[in-house]
Amino acid sequence: MADHGTDSVNFNAIGSLPCFLPCLRLGSFVFFVPLWLILFVDVCSFSHLFTYSPNAMRRARKKSLANVASIAVGSSMAGGAARVAAGPTNWWSKLTAARTSGKQKLKDRDLVFILRNLATLTESGVSLPKALGTLAEERALEKHRDMLQSIRRHLENGESFSRALAHYGASFDTVMVNQIKVGEHSGTLGETLTTIARHREESNRLRSEIIRKLAYPVLLIVMGTAVITFLLTYVIPVFEETYENAHVPLPFITRLLIAVGAAAKSYGWMVLGSAAVAALVVQQLRKRPELAYGMDAKILQMPVFGHWLRDIAVLQLMEVLGSLMDAGYTLAEALGEAGKAVRNRAIQQSVRDLQNAVRRGERFSRELERHGDTFPPIVSQLVIVGEQTGTLTRATSHIRDHLQREIERKTNLFVGTIEPTLTISLAAAIAAILLAIYLPMFDMVNTIK
Repeated sequence: MADHGTDSVNFNAIGSLPCFLPCLRLGSFVFFVPLWLILFVDVCSFSHLFTYSPNAMRRARKKSLANVASIAVGSSMAGGAARVAAGPTNWWSKLTAARTSGKQKLKDRDLVFILRNLATLTESGVSLPKALGTLAEERALEKHRDMLQSIRRHLENGESFSRALAHYGASFDTVMVNQIKVGEHSGTLGETLTTIARHREESNRLRSEIIRKLAYPVLLIVMGTAVITFLLTYVIPVFEETYENAHVPLPFITRLLIAVGAAAKSYGWMVLGSAAVAALVVQQLRKRPELAYGMDAKILQMPVFGHWLRDIAVLQLMEVLGSLMDAGYTLAEALGEAGKAVRNRAIQQSVRDLQNAVRRGERFSRELERHGDTFPPIVSQLVIVGEQTGTLTRATSHIRDHLQREIERKTNLFVGTIEPTLTISLAAAIAAILLAIYLPMFDMVNTIK
C-alpha cells in the first residue's frame, strides 16, 4: 500500500468533501439496487422453476413438422405472389404485399381453435361446409375469413376437405393434409381433427417450457452484462476523477478496473462489430454443405449441450416419422420427409443413410446401430422391438416419450446448475467493483483522521 502521509493528499480537494457525497450516494444506489433486484428475481424464479410437471413435455407432439412444411410451402406462395403483383416496386408496396400475403398464415392457437370447433360441429351432425361458414363468422377468426370461405367454396364445388386444405399449404402442412385424408377415407374425420388439434396444442408446451426455463438465465446474463458495463464505463470514471483531484493513491484492483473500463469504452464498439462480422462469416460459411455438416457434427459433440441438442433433433425426427407412418407413408418415404424436419446437417445425413439402407432392404434397427453417435442406444433397442412385433409406429411413440423425459431432465439439470452459478458470479463481480470503488475512499478517510 502506498504511503498515506498528509503530504500525499490534496486537502483543498478534500475540503470540498460535501461535493463528493453525491458520488457516494450514486455509487451506493448503482451497486446495491441491481444486486438486490437480481437476488429478488432469482428467489422468485425458484418458486416456479422446479414445480414442473413430469408429463408436460411428454405431451408435446408434431411441432417441428408444421414449421418445416409451413416454411417450405410459404416460400413458394410468397414467390408466386411477388411474380403476379404488377405495379410500383417501391418499398411501401412490397411491405403491403408482404403483410397481405401473411394473412393466410394461421397462428397455432387459431389453427387449434379451427380444428377443435370443426370436430365438435361435424361430430354433432353439422355439415362441413356449414361448419366452415359458422367459423368464418367468428370475430376471433375475422382476418382468416376469406380463407375459410374459400375452403368452403372448394368443398361446395366437389373437392374433398383434404384437397381443399392443400390449397393453403402455409397453414396446413402436408402431413396434416394426409392425416385428414386418411380420416376422410376411414369415416373418422371428427376424431382425426380432434387428435390433430390435441397434438398441436400439446406441441407448444415443450417449446414454451424450454423457453420459460432458459429465459431467466438469458435475462440474468443480459442484465448482468448491462449493469457491469454501465458501472465500468460510467460510474468508475466519475470516482476516478474525484480521486484524481484529491491525489488519493489507488490500489491495484481499482487501477485494473479503471483500465478495463477505459478499454471497454474505447474498443467496445470494435468488439461488437467484430462479433457481428464473425456471425455473418459463419452464416456464409454454412451455405457450403460440407462446412455446415462439419459445424453441426462438432455441435453434437459438445460436452454440455451436445447430447441435449441431439435429443431435441431426434425427437423432431421421430415426431414427423411417426405422424407420416400413421398417415400411410412407407418407412423409406417417411424417412425422406422426416429428414427435412431436422436442421442439423449431421443428423440429416444420418437420416439419408437410413433411408438408403431401408431402400436396399436392410433392417432399420441395424442401420440405427451403425449410427450410434447420432441416435441414443435406447432408440435402436425400441426400434428392434417394434420391428419384431410389427408395431414400428408404436415404437416411435415410445421413443418420443423417452426423449421428452430426457430433454426435461437435462433441461432441469442445466437450469438448476446455471442459475445459482450466474447469480453468484454476478454478485461477485459487483462486489469486486464495489470494493475497487470504496477502498480508496476508506484510505482517504483514514488519512483525514
